[in-house]
Amino acid sequence: MKDIRPIFIIGAPRSGTSVTTWALGQHPNIQPMPETAWIASMAVGAYLSHGKGSERGRFSHLSNVEFPLPSFMARIGEAVDAVVQDAFAERCLRFYGDAVRNPGWRLPANRQDAPMQIKRAASDPKQRWIDGTPLNSFYTWALAEMFPQAVFIHNLRRPHEVATSLESFDKVGAAPQALEQGLETWIAHTENAWYAERGLGSRRVFRLRFNRIAEEPEQLFREVSDFLGEEFSPDCLLPLRNKVNSSQVEDKRGKNLELLRENVVFRRAQEVYDIVDRQPGSDAADELSLQVVRQRFLDHCHDRALI
Repeated sequence: MKDIRPIFIIGAPRSGTSVTTWALGQHPNIQPMPETAWIASMAVGAYLSHGKGSERGRFSHLSNVEFPLPSFMARIGEAVDAVVQDAFAERCLRFYGDAVRNPGWRLPANRQDAPMQIKRAASDPKQRWIDGTPLNSFYTWALAEMFPQAVFIHNLRRPHEVATSLESFDKVGAAPQALEQGLETWIAHTENAWYAERGLGSRRVFRLRFNRIAEEPEQLFREVSDFLGEEFSPDCLLPLRNKVNSSQVEDKRGKNLELLRENVVFRRAQEVYDIVDRQPGSDAADELSLQVVRQRFLDHCHDRALI
């Protein structure tokens, strides 16, 4: 069986998910992927499909032979990985042309420092891939089932900073959110990511504090590389020279923080942040937290059907 070890970013949107994806995507062994959403959708579909194939006991195809859910999900994960690899090969051809097929191909000298490349040399193995879709926060249990060797990075940023950025989301081509709505978005993503962090343990979930991206990027990505079991590559620092997908709202954050201090939703978000901040995941996975992650996924799938 192929060694499939994807990397999924979880946590609230506007928490450095794009820049983290592109930074790690400069590593010789990691493919950067745009936000996918379809992989999480496949995880939901796989779970529902197994249920459909097992709903009538000995009269259903899968339950007739007691085909287990983990094995079924892992098989779907293999198919997803094959599609990812095919799509990556096509992206390389479209970005770099037929020259990328030459075993000796490298980026031209004048592009060696280009910050966001999907491949830098034909010899780069790029055996792993990173999916920076914040939506993954809600599907970690199924993704972990579909990819038993997957690891996750929880990008954690303060709630008012995320809400302020979401308020100006239209500057990067997405639908903006009012401040309270942005805080609710932050709470939903962060709670799920925190339970995943504790439920899967620190060996499978790395906590990436947003402020470290700017304050100590090399130390941060050396730690991330160690977590991933990959040798650190200085190329991972190239995308950090410029802001990626920034909504440029630095001047509004302080003002919004003052406006929100007495806001009920903000207080709830701040309480969540304080708890999450104090209680990161440990080496030992917490079974109760994992049950929460699983149940929230099952609640999402309740009363849904593919056919």
